[in-house]
Amino acid sequence: MLNFRLYGELNGQMPLLVLHGLLGSLDNWHTFSTKERAQEDRPIVAIDMRNHGASPHVAGMTYPQMAADVLAIADHLQLEQFDLMGHSMGGKAAMWLALTQETRLNHLIVVDIAPFHYSPRLNGLLHTMQTMPLSSFNSRRQADNWMSNSVSDPFERGFLLKNLSRNAQGKLIWECNLPEIARYYDPEIVSFPATDSRYLGSTLFIGGTQSDYLLPDRWEVAQHYFPNAQLRMIEGAGHLPHVQTPDIFTDWVRAHLNTDLS
Repeated sequence: MLNFRLYGELNGQMPLLVLHGLLGSLDNWHTFSTKERAQEDRPIVAIDMRNHGASPHVAGMTYPQMAADVLAIADHLQLEQFDLMGHSMGGKAAMWLALTQETRLNHLIVVDIAPFHYSPRLNGLLHTMQTMPLSSFNSRRQADNWMSNSVSDPFERGFLLKNLSRNAQGKLIWECNLPEIARYYDPEIVSFPATDSRYLGSTLFIGGTQSDYLLPDRWEVAQHYFPNAQLRMIEGAGHLPHVQTPDIFTDWVRAHLNTDLS
């Protein structure tokens, strides 16, 4: 079973399940989950996706597998219905779950991604991570200095290096299952499975105007699968609107989740 963190208690209120993106973890959503929990009496379940964070290292990284993992968490927690939000890779997993298990979802929120076949733009980053000589580093600072030769953005390096942990011998290792992630990145993770299904439930797509993941051609594909979806773009935000513009992002999420579906 996947690793997850429950914020609050399962108290009869509709829970929100949150799925992070590629090379992320549930920790990416800690600030949002803490803030939202403080404002609303809504339990939040943040999940480490397979081969990420503290979740098991297993074979395969397909979206049907990821969706089945999430559904297993919901079944374990005895959640007949739930709200679901996913970012990037987690957004694609959330969309697949919605398309195949429509009756289990209450609201769906997809963050800066579409059910679209994107170019494999992260191949270089994955190669950099796989070729890092971790055994020669004694600290994260050394790893950061080495990575700076190929990844100039310190924010991006910090995000990637959150995947570092130490083994029983104190040596730096990748906590995520990097070989399996790289193996499935292209074409599985960058694409989306073919299906004739459509999801007619309450759906909100949130993107950033400085990101190209929800350009008009991608949004057109999303509308095919999610004909009742609404698109909202946060001015000035990039691919991580929940990090870059947390206040407006949280306000929009809360407003959507509080929409009465009756």
